[in-house]
Amino acid sequence: MAATTTPMFSVIMPVYNHAAYVAAAVRSVIDQTMTDWELILVDDGSTDGSGRIVDDLAAGDGRITVIHQANAGQAAARNVALAVAKGGWLAYIDSDDLYLPDALAAYADHIAAHPDVQFMYGYRHRLNEDESLTHLAGEFQDRPTGPAELFGRMHLSHLCVCYRRELIDRAGGYYDEALRTCEDYELYLRLSLLCRFEPLGKATGLRRRHSGNVSRQTGVTRFREAQVLQRFVEKLGGRDVLDDDLIRRRLGRLYYASARQYFKSGSFGRALQAVRRAHEYRRTFKSTAIRVLAGALKPFDRTHPDPLPLLM
Repeated sequence: MAATTTPMFSVIMPVYNHAAYVAAAVRSVIDQTMTDWELILVDDGSTDGSGRIVDDLAAGDGRITVIHQANAGQAAARNVALAVAKGGWLAYIDSDDLYLPDALAAYADHIAAHPDVQFMYGYRHRLNEDESLTHLAGEFQDRPTGPAELFGRMHLSHLCVCYRRELIDRAGGYYDEALRTCEDYELYLRLSLLCRFEPLGKATGLRRRHSGNVSRQTGVTRFREAQVLQRFVEKLGGRDVLDDDLIRRRLGRLYYASARQYFKSGSFGRALQAVRRAHEYRRTFKSTAIRVLAGALKPFDRTHPDPLPLLM
């Protein structure tokens, strides 16, 4: 059953094959001390019964909307939810994570105290497989975040951000569905050109750690992150607000790290592509290591022509 009133918050949850966790995730929204919200669940083609679970949880609660679709990826699922969201503020939670009970209340309190706020963020703790908690210190909780801080390090968790709905339109649109990784980073970079991101100084969510979601930094993920940053610089206005040395240092290191990961995994054509990008941006950064790696990869230039398609 769909909500019929205009809520303060639209909480968006893509769902894909998390039958073991999704009920707890949904209940963590239902149990919020602040009740002026809608929850939009997008079942992205789950095959493990997750769709039936969320249908049952939504029954009888007019604040919850469930949408079922063929699998299209997390960015596409979020975009489907954004298209029907009614709230003035947007918040997100994955189907295996949890909100702390006062997460939305913390956002509402900050809005009341700072009426001009556009984007706010808290931080998360980690919920381990044995249900123990690892308390993580929040980064950048003592000062606002702007383009330079965000470009230098992706320190935000989409579980712990909340921002005005109108920012999406002002930033030029929703999540980039061509991305299967770093899609949230790409959106936040665009939003950072419109406003400062204000810290709450408190935890608002629990990031569940389990075998299915342990992050692994691969050559592809690092290369895509570097490309997202490069596109921000060259196409979206980032160069106008960022220091040239920061751009060279950040992109050079990311492309070099990507090259090393590709080399270790045997993807030599992609490793050569990445190391050439690293040299373009950071000619003095580990220059000896870059030359050695490029020399080692030279024999594979033609025998392994498997470069990753560019985003530009």
